[in-house]
Order: sequence, then C-alpha cells, then structure tokens
Amino acid sequence: MRRIIFIFITIIFLSNNVFGQSYTVNDFVGTWRYTSNDTVFTVVLIKGEDSNFPYIINTERLFGGYSVSINGVLVDNYLNINSVLDYDLGCNASLQNIYITATGVRGRTHEYGFTFYDQRKRHFDGKGISGGNLTLLAPNKLKWEIDEEAGIWFEIEGCEDCPEVSPIGFSVPNNVVLTKVE
Repeated sequence: MRRIIFIFITIIFLSNNVFGQSYTVNDFVGTWRYTSNDTVFTVVLIKGEDSNFPYIINTERLFGGYSVSINGVLVDNYLNINSVLDYDLGCNASLQNIYITATGVRGRTHEYGFTFYDQRKRHFDGKGISGGNLTLLAPNKLKWEIDEEAGIWFEIEGCEDCPEVSPIGFSVPNNVVLTKVE
C-alpha cells in the first residue's frame, strides 16, 4: 500500500511541474551506460505495462534491468527483463524479471520516479526500494539518482511497529549520468 501511495505522490509531484521541453516514454527507452575507471554500469529501459492493476491512470511505465562489470568481468547481469508486470503474481517485480519500475506522467515529463530491486543488497527482503529518479538531461544523457534514506522513509513512514531500518548502500552507483548507447 505504501508503494501505491508513493506512486501517486510521485505522479502529483510530476504533474505540478512545467518543463520547457516535453518528453515521452520513448525518449527513455534504450540502453544507457556509465563508465568509471574499471567499472561499467549499464541500464536497459523498455516500455512497461501493468497487468491486473487498474488504478494507475494517465501514467507511462518503464521497466528495466541492469548490469555491472568490473575489470571486464560481469558481476551482475539482470538485463533479461519482462515488459509486463502481473500484479496477480505479486508486487515483487524482480520475481518477474523486472529490476527497475518507473512511473511518469503521460507525455508531460522529463523525469520518472523509480523503484530499484538491487539483487545483491536486496532492500526490504528483495521487495525493492523507492526513492529513485531518472531525469532526461538531453536526448542522450540520463541522470540516475537513488536516495536510500528517502526510499526507507517511503517504506516505513506511518508504520508504528516497523523496526528501525538503517541504510545498507547499493551494488550500483547511486548518482551518475548515463549516456545512451542504443
């Protein structure tokens, strides 16, 4: 339920912003890469569709996967992704081969809020962590940001009996600019 509320808050926030240039979901679709020294972080984004969840309107969805290689050795490879998230199978997208779920306002944004399913760190027992933001800076530049503290807050805010949750970090960069390669 908190994730649904987060999605609606994100939609409200994004719909209240007016930007000089309008982008569509198609501008985000593709393969994006960040390279630093011996590390290559790759993100693949595709158009996504929610199945058996009729409550999200006027939004566009992106689903994605990622990979990390260090010194030419692939240490994480989650690029085989599905384009449909079936809520009848549960809300844990990573169990359906979706490792990034992003939502934006249809045709009116250069920004998508996202939930990340880090397969090594497994935030909230693998249920993912929100607090991510994808911002299109230019047609070939995408800012990738994940705020772990915000994600923890979104998950536990209002929960009186939730245990204290400490940040555990990410297995991927948390604030970088990716370049479109495909």
